Amino acid sequence: MKKPLIPNDDQMTLMASMVGDIYTKMSQDLMLSMIKRIKQRGTADLEREPYLWQLEKLNQMHMLNQENINYVIEQTGIAKELINRIIKNEGLKIYQNTFDQLAEDLGSNAKHNDVSAALASYVQQVFLDYDNYINQTLLSTNFGNNEVLKIYQGIIQEAVAKVVSGVSVAEQAVNDTVMQWLDKGISSNFIDKGGNRWNIDSYARMVIDSTTARVYNDMRTRGSEELGVDTFYYSIHAASRPACAPIQARVVTKSARFYSDELGDWVESLSDHGWGKASGCLGIHCHHYLTPFVIGVNYLPDLPDELKNLTPEQAKANGEKQARQRAYERAIRNDKYKIQASKLLEDERRVEHYRQMLKSHNRGLNDLLKENDFLVKETVKLLKAQKELLKELAKKNKK
Repeated sequence: MKKPLIPNDDQMTLMASMVGDIYTKMSQDLMLSMIKRIKQRGTADLEREPYLWQLEKLNQMHMLNQENINYVIEQTGIAKELINRIIKNEGLKIYQNTFDQLAEDLGSNAKHNDVSAALASYVQQVFLDYDNYINQTLLSTNFGNNEVLKIYQGIIQEAVAKVVSGVSVAEQAVNDTVMQWLDKGISSNFIDKGGNRWNIDSYARMVIDSTTARVYNDMRTRGSEELGVDTFYYSIHAASRPACAPIQARVVTKSARFYSDELGDWVESLSDHGWGKASGCLGIHCHHYLTPFVIGVNYLPDLPDELKNLTPEQAKANGEKQARQRAYERAIRNDKYKIQASKLLEDERRVEHYRQMLKSHNRGLNDLLKENDFLVKETVKLLKAQKELLKELAKKNKK
C-alpha cells in the first residue's frame, strides 16, 4: 500500500526570521540611541563653540559604548537562545520524525543515529560567524574597532566641519549628517567576493536563513541516506527562483538524472539545477525543502487548486512579484525607522517627507496584493504561523 509524504514543518523558518528581526531591531535601536546622545542639550553650543561641542560629545563615547554593550549582550543572548532552540531542538525532531516514518515505509527495524554532534557543529558555526563578523565590532571597547562608535565619531566630526566651513547651520548640519549615516547602516566585518561590506542585520539574516535551510534539509536527508534512499520530493511554492521552478513538486535525486517507469517521468538531478551555488536550487534564501521519497512506496501529494497547473514560467513570474512585495515591505520598515529618527531630530520636514513615502509604499504594496491573491495567501499563512509560534514560545518561557 502506498503511503503519503511527511508533511512540511515551517517552525524552523519562522524562528530563523525572528533571529533576523532581533538583529534588525538591534541595528536600528543602536542608531536611535546614538541620535538621542547627539541631540542632548540641543545644537546651540555647536553654533557658538563647535570644537567645544565636539570635545563634549566625544567625551561621552565611554558612556554610550557601555550602554550599547549592555544592550548588545542582552539582545545577542536572546538570539543565541533562539538559535539553539531552532537548530538543536527542532533539527533533532525533524531528523527523528523523518527517519522513523521512512523506516516504517521501508519495513526496516533500523534505529536512528545520534545527530547531536552534527547539530552542535551547526550551532557553533553560526555563533562563530556572528562573533567574528558582528559581535566583535559591537562589543569592542577599542573605539577604533567599534563600528557604532566610528559612526558616532564620523557624525560629530562631519557636523562640526559643515558648521565651521559655513556649509550648514548647526541644526541642519547635525540632521543632514545623521540621516546620511543612517542610510549607510552599521557595517559588519563581512566582505563578499564583490568587495561589498554587508550591514550587520543583512549578514545576520543571511547566515541564519542559509544555516536553517541547510540543517532542515540535512536532517530530512540524513536519515534517508542511512537507509539507502536517494530520491526526494521537491516542495512547491507559487513563487520560485528560476533554478527551482522546473523541479517543483517533482521527485529529484542527488545522483545522476534517470527515468523512472514507476513514476512515468524523469527524476531530475539537483546538480543540473545549480545545487551548491548561491543562486541555485536550495541556495541562499531558498525556502524549498526535500522530503525522502521511496519510489513505489510513497505517492505524490495532491496540490491545492492554485498550484495544480502552475508552470515554471508562471512560478518565475510569481517569484518576481514576490520580490517586489519584499522590496515594498523593506521600504515600509525603513520609512517607519526614518520617521522615528526624524522625530528624535525634531525635524518636522523630514517627518512629513517619510510619512508621505510610507503612504506611497503602502499603496504600492496594497495594489500588488489586490492583483495577486497568492501573495495574500502566503502572507496570511506566515502571519498566522508567526502568531502561533510566539504563543508557543511564551508558554515555554513561563514554564
